[in-house]
Amino acid sequence: MLDLNEIEILQVALSHERRAREFYDRMAVRYGDSTAGDLFRYLSGEEDGHIRKLAARYRYPAFEAALQEKHLPYLIDLDRMAREDGVDAGVDTGPEAVRRGLGIARKAEQHAVEFYSLAGGVVDDHTTKTLLAELEEEERHHLARIEGHLANLPPEPR
Repeated sequence: MLDLNEIEILQVALSHERRAREFYDRMAVRYGDSTAGDLFRYLSGEEDGHIRKLAARYRYPAFEAALQEKHLPYLIDLDRMAREDGVDAGVDTGPEAVRRGLGIARKAEQHAVEFYSLAGGVVDDHTTKTLLAELEEEERHHLARIEGHLANLPPEPR
């Protein structure tokens, strides 16, 4: 169960979407015109759309989420994960580097699906429930695209 009110849920959602967009932007630049770069650009654009939906529908400015994020739980630290997995080291640009970057993207999307599912069970407002359900479904779609791309990568070396 989430120990957040509706405004805090929206703050966490905005913060998560912003963090994911920033990570995907960096990965898109890193992988350039490759299919992985295209996927990361797509994911970044989708997260940008989620930010606009959350901010516009509720007139909750995105900058306010950034001011509050250090105080809120339920956020995933994509930058820390990237450092730990060596994604930002920039040493390897082959399939293994793509696999690691997409692995972090998969974790981010799984986290978002779980968060939106839990959050939808906490809020009472029908409009907010609907938005959270829409975002959960879109995140599931992103997860499927990531999984599809991962499935098409060459097998991991043994």
